Amino acid sequence: MLRTEIRKGRLTPAEVAGKFFVTPAQIRELFNPCPAAPKAPRLYLKQREGREAVWIIRDGQYERSTSCGADCAGQAEVELANYILSKTTRAAVEDARRNSDPSKVGLAEVIALYLDERAPKRATDKATTAGFFSHLLAWWGDKTIADVKRSTCHAYINHRTSMPDARYKDPATAPRVSEQTAARELDDLSAAIGYWNGEDTLISRPKISKPEKPESPREALTRSEAAALLKAALGYRKTDKGWVKLSGSARANRAHLRRFILIGLYTGTRHSAIRALLWEESLHQAWVDLDKGMIYRRGRGERETTKRRPVVKLPPRLLAHMRRWREMDAADEPRPVTVLHHGGRPLAGKIRTGFEGCVRDAGLSPEVTPHWMRHSAATWLMEGGADMWTAAAYLGMTVATLEKHYGHHRPDHQAGAVRAIGGKR
Repeated sequence: MLRTEIRKGRLTPAEVAGKFFVTPAQIRELFNPCPAAPKAPRLYLKQREGREAVWIIRDGQYERSTSCGADCAGQAEVELANYILSKTTRAAVEDARRNSDPSKVGLAEVIALYLDERAPKRATDKATTAGFFSHLLAWWGDKTIADVKRSTCHAYINHRTSMPDARYKDPATAPRVSEQTAARELDDLSAAIGYWNGEDTLISRPKISKPEKPESPREALTRSEAAALLKAALGYRKTDKGWVKLSGSARANRAHLRRFILIGLYTGTRHSAIRALLWEESLHQAWVDLDKGMIYRRGRGERETTKRRPVVKLPPRLLAHMRRWREMDAADEPRPVTVLHHGGRPLAGKIRTGFEGCVRDAGLSPEVTPHWMRHSAATWLMEGGADMWTAAAYLGMTVATLEKHYGHHRPDHQAGAVRAIGGKR
Protein backbone atom coordinates (compact mmCIF):
# COMPACT_ATOMS: atom_id res chain seq x y z
CA MET A 1 0.00 0.00 0.00
CA LEU A 2 2.78 2.45 0.92
CA ARG A 3 4.70 1.74 -2.29
CA THR A 4 1.52 2.22 -4.31
CA GLU A 5 0.87 5.63 -2.74
CA ILE A 6 4.45 6.68 -3.46
CA ARG A 7 4.35 5.43 -7.05
CA LYS A 8 1.18 7.43 -7.68
CA GLY A 9 2.82 10.55 -6.28
CA ARG A 10 0.51 10.82 -3.27
CA LEU A 11 3.31 10.82 -0.71
CA THR A 12 6.54 12.82 -0.59
CA PRO A 13 9.78 11.82 1.18
CA ALA A 14 8.98 14.37 3.91
CA GLU A 15 5.54 12.89 4.55
CA VAL A 16 6.88 9.35 4.67
CA ALA A 17 9.73 10.23 7.03
CA GLY A 18 7.47 12.25 9.32
CA LYS A 19 4.56 9.82 9.43
CA PHE A 20 6.26 6.45 9.38
CA PHE A 21 9.72 7.32 10.81
CA VAL A 22 11.50 5.06 8.35
CA THR A 23 15.26 4.83 8.10
CA PRO A 24 17.35 6.72 5.51
CA ALA A 25 18.07 3.50 3.63
CA GLN A 26 14.35 2.74 3.45
CA ILE A 27 13.61 6.22 2.09
CA ARG A 28 16.19 5.73 -0.68
CA GLU A 29 14.69 2.35 -1.49
CA LEU A 30 11.11 3.66 -1.53
CA PHE A 31 11.74 6.74 -3.65
CA ASN A 32 14.52 5.36 -5.83
CA PRO A 33 13.31 1.81 -6.31
CA CYS A 34 15.73 -0.61 -7.90
CA PRO A 35 14.68 -3.45 -10.18
CA ALA A 36 14.51 -6.93 -8.76
CA ALA A 37 17.89 -7.85 -7.35
CA PRO A 38 19.88 -9.99 -9.81
CA LYS A 39 21.42 -13.25 -8.80
CA ALA A 40 24.69 -13.11 -6.95
CA PRO A 41 27.91 -13.53 -8.98
CA ARG A 42 28.46 -17.19 -9.65
CA LEU A 43 30.59 -19.66 -11.65
CA TYR A 44 29.57 -21.73 -14.59
CA LEU A 45 31.55 -23.96 -16.90
CA LYS A 46 31.42 -22.59 -20.43
CA GLN A 47 31.91 -25.11 -23.22
CA ARG A 48 33.83 -23.74 -26.22
CA GLU A 49 33.77 -25.36 -29.63
CA GLY A 50 37.14 -26.82 -30.51
CA ARG A 51 38.68 -25.50 -27.32
CA GLU A 52 38.93 -26.52 -23.69
CA ALA A 53 35.98 -25.60 -21.41
CA VAL A 54 36.68 -22.71 -19.03
CA TRP A 55 35.15 -21.47 -15.79
CA ILE A 56 33.32 -18.14 -16.26
CA ILE A 57 32.16 -15.63 -13.61
CA ARG A 58 28.66 -14.49 -14.48
CA ASP A 59 27.26 -11.37 -12.79
CA GLY A 60 23.93 -10.41 -14.35
CA GLN A 61 24.68 -9.66 -18.02
CA TYR A 62 28.39 -9.35 -17.35
CA GLU A 63 30.73 -12.29 -17.91
CA ARG A 64 34.38 -12.61 -17.03
CA SER A 65 36.71 -15.51 -17.73
CA THR A 66 38.73 -16.97 -14.86
CA SER A 67 41.19 -18.61 -17.32
CA CYS A 68 40.70 -21.79 -15.27
CA GLY A 69 39.98 -25.02 -17.07
CA ALA A 70 37.41 -27.62 -16.08
CA ASP A 71 39.89 -29.39 -13.79
CA CYS A 72 40.78 -26.17 -11.89
CA ALA A 73 37.48 -25.57 -10.08
CA GLY A 74 39.26 -24.67 -6.83
CA GLN A 75 41.28 -21.90 -8.46
CA ALA A 76 38.12 -20.64 -10.20
CA GLU A 77 36.41 -20.31 -6.78
CA VAL A 78 39.34 -18.22 -5.56
CA GLU A 79 38.93 -15.96 -8.58
CA LEU A 80 35.18 -15.66 -7.82
CA ALA A 81 35.90 -14.74 -4.20
CA ASN A 82 38.37 -12.05 -5.29
CA TYR A 83 35.83 -10.66 -7.75
CA ILE A 84 33.09 -10.47 -5.10
CA LEU A 85 35.47 -8.80 -2.65
CA SER A 86 36.53 -6.25 -5.24
CA LYS A 87 32.95 -5.52 -6.20
CA THR A 88 31.88 -5.11 -2.56
CA THR A 89 34.77 -2.74 -1.92
CA ARG A 90 33.88 -0.64 -4.96
CA ALA A 91 30.23 -0.47 -3.87
CA ALA A 92 31.25 0.62 -0.35
CA VAL A 93 33.50 3.33 -1.78
CA GLU A 94 30.74 4.57 -4.08
CA ASP A 95 28.23 4.56 -1.22
CA ALA A 96 30.64 6.47 1.03
CA ARG A 97 31.30 8.97 -1.77
CA ARG A 98 27.57 9.43 -2.27
CA ASN A 99 26.94 9.89 1.49
CA SER A 100 29.64 12.58 1.62
CA ASP A 101 28.23 14.57 -1.29
CA PRO A 102 25.77 17.23 0.02
CA SER A 103 24.06 17.39 -3.37
CA LYS A 104 23.16 13.69 -3.25
CA VAL A 105 22.03 13.32 0.37
CA GLY A 106 18.36 14.11 0.95
CA LEU A 107 17.42 15.97 4.12
CA ALA A 108 14.59 13.48 4.63
CA GLU A 109 17.29 10.80 5.04
CA VAL A 110 19.28 13.01 7.37
CA ILE A 111 16.30 13.76 9.59
CA ALA A 112 15.12 10.15 9.57
CA LEU A 113 18.54 9.00 10.79
CA TYR A 114 18.55 11.63 13.54
CA LEU A 115 15.04 10.75 14.71
CA ASP A 116 15.90 7.06 14.72
CA GLU A 117 19.25 7.18 16.53
CA ARG A 118 19.92 10.48 18.26
CA ALA A 119 16.64 12.20 19.14
CA PRO A 120 15.42 9.46 21.56
CA LYS A 121 18.57 9.97 23.66
CA ARG A 122 18.17 13.73 24.01
CA ALA A 123 17.05 15.13 27.35
CA THR A 124 14.54 17.46 25.69
CA ASP A 125 10.78 17.28 25.59
CA LYS A 126 9.84 14.52 23.13
CA ALA A 127 6.62 16.21 22.00
CA THR A 128 8.48 19.45 21.29
CA THR A 129 11.16 17.62 19.30
CA ALA A 130 8.52 15.78 17.26
CA GLY A 131 6.72 19.06 16.53
CA PHE A 132 9.92 20.79 15.41
CA PHE A 133 10.89 17.99 13.02
CA SER A 134 7.41 17.69 11.54
CA HIS A 135 7.68 21.32 10.43
CA LEU A 136 11.22 20.81 9.19
CA LEU A 137 10.23 17.78 7.13
CA ALA A 138 7.25 19.54 5.62
CA TRP A 139 9.51 22.25 4.17
CA TRP A 140 12.94 20.64 3.76
CA GLY A 141 11.95 17.01 3.13
CA ASP A 142 12.28 17.16 -0.68
CA LYS A 143 15.60 19.04 -0.57
CA THR A 144 19.22 17.97 -0.21
CA ILE A 145 21.91 19.13 2.20
CA ALA A 146 23.34 21.29 -0.59
CA ASP A 147 20.07 23.24 -0.61
CA VAL A 148 20.75 24.55 2.91
CA LYS A 149 22.07 28.07 2.45
CA ARG A 150 21.40 31.59 3.71
CA SER A 151 18.59 32.25 1.23
CA THR A 152 16.72 29.02 1.95
CA CYS A 153 17.12 29.43 5.71
CA HIS A 154 15.64 32.92 5.46
CA ALA A 155 12.86 31.57 3.24
CA TYR A 156 12.07 28.93 5.87
CA ILE A 157 11.91 31.56 8.61
CA ASN A 158 9.55 33.68 6.48
CA HIS A 159 7.43 30.58 5.83
CA ARG A 160 7.17 29.66 9.52
CA THR A 161 6.52 33.20 10.75
CA SER A 162 3.56 33.43 8.36
CA MET A 163 1.94 30.39 10.03
CA PRO A 164 -0.43 30.58 13.04
CA ASP A 165 0.73 29.28 16.39
CA ALA A 166 -0.62 25.71 16.59
CA ARG A 167 -1.34 26.07 20.32
CA TYR A 168 -4.33 28.29 19.56
CA LYS A 169 -7.60 26.78 18.42
CA ASP A 170 -8.61 29.46 15.92
CA PRO A 171 -5.92 29.95 13.23
CA ALA A 172 -7.53 33.19 12.12
CA THR A 173 -6.98 34.93 15.46
CA ALA A 174 -3.90 33.01 16.59
CA PRO A 175 -0.57 34.88 16.75
CA ARG A 176 2.06 33.97 14.17
CA VAL A 177 5.00 31.68 14.93
CA SER A 178 7.90 33.70 16.31
CA GLU A 179 11.29 34.09 14.63
CA GLN A 180 12.94 32.46 17.62
CA THR A 181 10.76 29.34 17.30
CA ALA A 182 11.78 29.04 13.64
CA ALA A 183 15.42 29.57 14.65
CA ARG A 184 15.11 26.83 17.27
CA GLU A 185 13.82 24.47 14.59
CA LEU A 186 16.81 25.33 12.40
CA ASP A 187 19.06 24.46 15.35
CA ASP A 188 17.59 20.96 15.24
CA LEU A 189 18.16 20.78 11.48
CA SER A 190 21.79 21.74 12.08
CA ALA A 191 22.06 19.05 14.74
CA ALA A 192 20.68 16.44 12.33
CA ILE A 193 23.19 17.44 9.63
CA GLY A 194 25.99 17.35 12.20
CA TYR A 195 24.95 13.85 13.25
CA TRP A 196 25.07 12.68 9.63
CA ASN A 197 28.46 14.35 9.21
CA GLY A 198 29.75 12.43 12.23
CA GLU A 199 29.33 9.16 10.32
CA ASP A 200 29.89 10.24 6.71
CA THR A 201 32.09 13.32 6.63
CA LEU A 202 30.57 15.76 4.17
CA ILE A 203 32.70 17.36 1.47
CA SER A 204 31.30 20.68 2.67
CA ARG A 205 28.97 21.20 5.59
CA PRO A 206 26.44 24.02 5.18
CA LYS A 207 26.12 26.79 7.73
CA ILE A 208 22.67 27.42 9.13
CA SER A 209 21.71 31.08 8.89
CA LYS A 210 19.39 32.38 11.64
CA PRO A 211 18.17 35.72 12.92
CA GLU A 212 20.15 37.05 15.85
CA LYS A 213 18.85 35.94 19.20
CA PRO A 214 17.64 38.91 21.23
CA GLU A 215 19.27 39.43 24.59
CA SER A 216 17.05 37.99 27.33
CA PRO A 217 15.99 40.65 29.82
CA ARG A 218 16.28 38.08 32.64
CA GLU A 219 13.47 39.88 34.40
CA ALA A 220 12.06 38.48 37.62
CA LEU A 221 8.87 38.74 39.64
CA THR A 222 8.78 40.74 42.80
CA ARG A 223 7.49 39.00 45.92
CA SER A 224 4.14 40.76 45.59
CA GLU A 225 3.83 39.82 41.90
CA ALA A 226 4.62 36.20 42.73
CA ALA A 227 1.92 36.26 45.41
CA ALA A 228 -0.58 37.67 42.89
CA LEU A 229 0.31 34.96 40.35
CA LEU A 230 -0.15 32.26 42.97
CA LYS A 231 -3.52 33.72 44.01
CA ALA A 232 -4.66 33.62 40.38
CA ALA A 233 -3.62 29.96 40.27
CA LEU A 234 -5.79 29.43 43.38
CA GLY A 235 -8.82 30.51 41.34
CA TYR A 236 -9.05 34.31 41.63
CA ARG A 237 -9.06 37.20 39.17
CA LYS A 238 -7.83 40.71 39.86
CA THR A 239 -10.28 43.41 38.79
CA ASP A 240 -10.70 47.15 39.33
CA LYS A 241 -12.86 46.34 42.36
CA GLY A 242 -10.41 43.85 43.81
CA TRP A 243 -10.04 40.08 43.67
CA VAL A 244 -12.98 38.04 42.36
CA LYS A 245 -13.31 34.33 43.06
CA LEU A 246 -13.69 32.14 39.98
CA SER A 247 -15.77 28.99 39.63
CA GLY A 248 -14.83 25.74 41.31
CA SER A 249 -13.88 24.19 37.97
CA ALA A 250 -11.40 27.01 37.31
CA ARG A 251 -9.71 26.30 40.64
CA ALA A 252 -9.56 22.56 39.85
CA ASN A 253 -8.15 23.19 36.38
CA ARG A 254 -5.32 25.26 37.85
CA ALA A 255 -4.24 22.81 40.54
CA HIS A 256 -1.16 21.76 38.54
CA LEU A 257 -0.23 25.41 37.99
CA ARG A 258 -0.17 26.07 41.73
CA ARG A 259 2.30 23.23 42.15
CA PHE A 260 4.38 24.40 39.20
CA ILE A 261 4.66 27.98 40.47
CA LEU A 262 5.69 26.96 43.98
CA ILE A 263 8.30 24.42 42.82
CA GLY A 264 9.67 26.89 40.27
CA LEU A 265 9.96 29.79 42.70
CA TYR A 266 11.42 27.74 45.53
CA THR A 267 13.96 25.71 43.52
CA GLY A 268 14.51 27.52 40.20
CA THR A 269 14.14 24.19 38.39
CA ARG A 270 13.55 24.43 34.63
CA HIS A 271 9.90 24.05 33.71
CA SER A 272 10.56 21.00 31.48
CA ALA A 273 11.97 19.10 34.49
CA ILE A 274 9.10 20.17 36.75
CA ARG A 275 6.54 18.91 34.23
CA ALA A 276 8.26 15.53 34.11
CA LEU A 277 8.66 15.19 37.90
CA LEU A 278 7.57 11.77 39.23
CA TRP A 279 6.60 10.70 42.74
CA GLU A 280 8.73 7.55 42.54
CA GLU A 281 12.36 6.91 41.66
CA SER A 282 13.01 6.69 37.93
CA LEU A 283 15.84 5.90 35.54
CA HIS A 284 14.60 8.17 32.79
CA GLN A 285 12.77 11.11 34.41
CA ALA A 286 13.13 13.66 37.16
CA TRP A 287 11.68 12.47 40.48
CA VAL A 288 11.23 13.52 44.09
CA ASP A 289 12.36 11.75 47.28
CA LEU A 290 10.17 13.08 50.09
CA ASP A 291 11.94 10.99 52.73
CA LYS A 292 15.26 12.71 52.03
CA GLY A 293 13.64 15.98 50.98
CA MET A 294 15.36 16.04 47.58
CA ILE A 295 14.41 16.60 43.96
CA TYR A 296 16.44 14.60 41.44
CA ARG A 297 16.23 16.72 38.32
CA ARG A 298 17.26 13.82 36.08
CA GLY A 299 16.66 10.09 36.18
CA ARG A 300 19.22 7.70 37.59
CA GLY A 301 20.14 6.52 34.10
CA GLU A 302 20.10 9.90 32.33
CA ARG A 303 23.34 11.55 31.29
CA GLU A 304 24.23 15.08 32.29
CA THR A 305 23.98 17.61 29.48
CA THR A 306 25.06 21.21 28.98
CA LYS A 307 21.85 22.19 30.78
CA ARG A 308 22.90 20.98 34.19
CA ARG A 309 20.34 19.21 36.36
CA PRO A 310 21.86 18.62 39.81
CA VAL A 311 20.00 17.32 42.85
CA VAL A 312 18.33 20.08 44.85
CA LYS A 313 17.43 20.14 48.54
CA LEU A 314 13.80 21.06 49.18
CA PRO A 315 13.20 24.10 51.42
CA PRO A 316 11.06 23.18 54.47
CA ARG A 317 7.97 25.08 53.29
CA LEU A 318 8.01 23.47 49.85
CA LEU A 319 8.68 20.04 51.37
CA ALA A 320 5.59 20.46 53.56
CA HIS A 321 3.51 21.40 50.51
CA MET A 322 4.78 18.41 48.53
CA ARG A 323 4.08 15.95 51.33
CA ARG A 324 0.54 17.29 51.50
CA TRP A 325 0.18 16.95 47.71
CA ARG A 326 1.45 13.40 47.93
CA GLU A 327 -1.22 12.49 50.49
CA MET A 328 -3.90 14.09 48.31
CA ASP A 329 -2.72 12.16 45.24
CA ALA A 330 -2.59 8.88 47.16
CA ALA A 331 -6.32 9.17 47.77
CA ASP A 332 -7.16 9.89 44.12
CA GLU A 333 -8.26 7.36 41.53
CA PRO A 334 -6.52 6.83 39.18
CA ARG A 335 -3.49 7.41 41.36
CA PRO A 336 -1.22 10.01 39.72
CA VAL A 337 2.40 9.09 39.03
CA THR A 338 3.52 12.63 38.19
CA VAL A 339 3.63 15.56 40.59
CA LEU A 340 1.96 17.78 37.99
CA HIS A 341 -1.13 16.16 36.55
CA HIS A 342 -4.63 16.93 35.33
CA GLY A 343 -7.43 14.68 36.49
CA GLY A 344 -4.90 12.16 37.73
CA ARG A 345 -3.23 11.83 34.33
CA PRO A 346 0.15 13.25 33.25
CA LEU A 347 0.00 16.53 31.38
CA ALA A 348 -0.47 16.00 27.66
CA GLY A 349 1.52 19.05 26.63
CA LYS A 350 3.02 22.29 27.84
CA ILE A 351 1.49 24.49 30.54
CA ARG A 352 1.89 27.75 28.65
CA THR A 353 -1.82 28.31 27.85
CA GLY A 354 -3.01 27.78 31.42
CA PHE A 355 -0.09 29.79 32.74
CA GLU A 356 -0.99 32.71 30.44
CA GLY A 357 -4.50 32.66 31.93
CA CYS A 358 -3.05 32.99 35.44
CA VAL A 359 -0.81 35.85 34.30
CA ARG A 360 -3.82 37.73 32.88
CA ASP A 361 -5.94 37.14 35.98
CA ALA A 362 -3.07 38.33 38.21
CA GLY A 363 -2.84 41.58 36.25
CA LEU A 364 0.77 40.95 35.23
CA SER A 365 2.55 41.72 31.99
CA PRO A 366 1.92 39.19 29.18
CA GLU A 367 5.71 38.94 28.87
CA VAL A 368 5.76 36.76 32.01
CA THR A 369 6.46 33.17 30.97
CA PRO A 370 7.00 29.92 32.92
CA HIS A 371 10.76 30.48 32.68
CA TRP A 372 10.37 33.58 34.83
CA MET A 373 10.09 31.26 37.84
CA ARG A 374 13.72 30.33 37.31
CA HIS A 375 14.74 33.97 36.80
CA SER A 376 12.91 34.92 39.98
CA ALA A 377 14.55 32.20 42.06
CA ALA A 378 18.02 33.25 40.86
CA THR A 379 17.29 36.93 41.49
CA TRP A 380 15.93 36.29 44.99
CA LEU A 381 18.98 34.21 45.90
CA MET A 382 21.26 37.05 44.85
CA GLU A 383 19.15 39.66 46.66
CA GLY A 384 19.37 37.51 49.77
CA GLY A 385 23.16 37.52 49.60
CA ALA A 386 23.53 33.77 48.96
CA ASP A 387 27.03 32.46 48.28
CA MET A 388 27.64 32.49 44.51
CA TRP A 389 28.92 28.90 44.31
CA THR A 390 26.16 27.53 46.52
CA ALA A 391 23.44 29.37 44.58
CA ALA A 392 24.81 28.19 41.20
CA ALA A 393 24.85 24.57 42.37
CA TYR A 394 21.33 24.93 43.78
CA LEU A 395 19.94 26.32 40.53
CA GLY A 396 21.90 24.09 38.15
CA MET A 397 23.82 26.80 36.29
CA THR A 398 27.44 27.84 36.10
CA VAL A 399 28.84 30.49 38.43
CA ALA A 400 29.77 32.54 35.34
CA THR A 401 26.16 32.55 34.10
CA LEU A 402 24.80 33.40 37.53
CA GLU A 403 27.25 36.24 38.01
CA LYS A 404 26.76 37.63 34.49
CA HIS A 405 22.96 37.75 34.53
CA TYR A 406 22.01 37.99 38.20
CA GLY A 407 25.11 39.12 40.11
CA HIS A 408 24.05 42.78 40.04
CA HIS A 409 21.18 41.91 42.37
CA ARG A 410 23.57 41.11 45.23
CA PRO A 411 23.48 43.62 48.11
CA ASP A 412 27.28 43.95 47.96
CA HIS A 413 27.42 44.36 44.17
CA GLN A 414 30.32 46.75 43.40
CA ALA A 415 30.50 47.66 47.10
CA GLY A 416 34.30 47.71 46.99
CA ALA A 417 34.31 50.08 44.02
CA VAL A 418 31.81 52.38 45.74
CA ARG A 419 33.94 52.51 48.91
CA ALA A 420 37.11 53.13 46.90
CA ILE A 421 35.75 55.95 44.79
CA GLY A 422 34.01 57.68 47.69
CA GLY A 423 36.82 57.41 50.24
CA LYS A 424 39.41 60.04 51.18
CA ARG A 425 42.80 59.87 49.52
